[in-house]
Amino acid sequence: MDLHTQIITLIFSFFYGIFFSLFISVNHKIIYHDKKWIKLLGTFLVILISVLVYFILLKQINFAAFHPYCLLVLGLGFYLEKVIAKHYRK
Repeated sequence: MDLHTQIITLIFSFFYGIFFSLFISVNHKIIYHDKKWIKLLGTFLVILISVLVYFILLKQINFAAFHPYCLLVLGLGFYLEKVIAKHYRK
């Protein structure tokens, strides 16, 4: 994979981490529902949809080549959105 594709992959993973965090926040009522079967099914579907969308879009960028640094940058975007959201909630 050339350097340009790696940079695009890192930028995409970072912004998808932010999107994933927002998607989890929007689906908060489903994921933390009182009924256990709704919680289980809802969490499964939210995560499944998120992962499928990530790999479909990653396939368009670099033929779905997934490297450990993609996961690291994805987690960084997720964490950064949580920190920023916590800062603005005050």
